[in-house]
Amino acid sequence: MNAHQRWVIAFWVYLGILFSIFIAAYLRIIPTEISRFPYYDTILHFLLLGIAAYLTHQVLRKKKLRIGNFYIPIAPFLILGLCIVDEIIQSYVPYRNADLVDLAADICGIISFTILAETFPQSSRNR
Repeated sequence: MNAHQRWVIAFWVYLGILFSIFIAAYLRIIPTEISRFPYYDTILHFLLLGIAAYLTHQVLRKKKLRIGNFYIPIAPFLILGLCIVDEIIQSYVPYRNADLVDLAADICGIISFTILAETFPQSSRNR
């Protein structure tokens, strides 16, 4: 198994975990004990979506879109699009709330982890 195949497996496993958390939040089955931690929601938004951006960037082999003289990674925009859709859906669910702080944490996590993925050394087996 080469390095890229490992990234793909990690991506799908993580996507399953992320989807489970998403469903648990909408079904209100996330343990209430987690709310004892200050800013847990914001921290989790940063970490969960940041890791998703990192793995997506690796799976897409750090593909970039060229706009003029700039090369912009594709993965962060895919993840950001999903975050925006989620926040829009939350605004229509009575027991959930769309929050710009959550979206800001998502964006910060996505940017931070994409930069981390860009600087992660790519082995010759990935190319």
